[in-house]
Amino acid sequence: MTFPIKLIMLKKVKDILLLLLPGLTLILVWQSYIIINPKNEFYLGSPDGIAKEFLLSLLKGNLIRDFGITMLETVLGFLMGVTFGTIFGLSLWLSKVVYKMTKPYLIILGALPVFALGPIIIFWFGTGIMSKVVIGFLSTFVIALTQAYNGASQTNSNLIVLVQSFGGTKIDVFKKIVVPSSVAWVLAGVRININMALLAAFVGEFISSNAGLGYHIIVAEGLFNVNQIWVGIIGLVIIALLFNYLTFPLERIAKNRSQFIINT
Repeated sequence: MTFPIKLIMLKKVKDILLLLLPGLTLILVWQSYIIINPKNEFYLGSPDGIAKEFLLSLLKGNLIRDFGITMLETVLGFLMGVTFGTIFGLSLWLSKVVYKMTKPYLIILGALPVFALGPIIIFWFGTGIMSKVVIGFLSTFVIALTQAYNGASQTNSNLIVLVQSFGGTKIDVFKKIVVPSSVAWVLAGVRININMALLAAFVGEFISSNAGLGYHIIVAEGLFNVNQIWVGIIGLVIIALLFNYLTFPLERIAKNRSQFIINT
């Protein structure tokens, strides 16, 4: 038993090393170049300098605060946009009249670069968290709505006829067939909206803010501290990876739930 376990562990270690090899190679080459050309650290930064700035920011507490604020703005904007967008998008399937009435306005909202409204939204809601949440909401709402409605529209017509032949009402069709059939479309929109919500939070902070990773980067830029800028960028990457990782179990649960609803 121990021999196969050792082989499995060795294989996992090998896989991890293969994944880390490109990144470690890049860091090594980067640091070696800066050691040979120390003057270029001012423009490029260095892995050693980034590590020092990272530890310094942690000790001061600035990085943890900014990281937490950007994450909160991202989560709130994402949840609001996806929740209301999905509900509204699925509801449009129930009324073709409402869909025809709202379609032109949805097209306009979808075509409008939401980030262009950033200065106005910040003027209305201030430089705090709320303005970034609103930008995130607008950035994710249309995508969630479109995905939900498209998923509902692509529902198998044979299943709809089958439910209706057993006396099912439109609401029964909606709950038993349309909603479960739209899950895959909604999840596809969720993956896109995670990045959109993070981008919205960052852009809002970059326009005007007093905290967050966008603010962190602006301050570092003003101080010509490239290493500190990289610290902020790494923080954004960590948030993006974390949210994308969390979608994997969500996707499995939603698919199992949709299959359960169809079967029952």
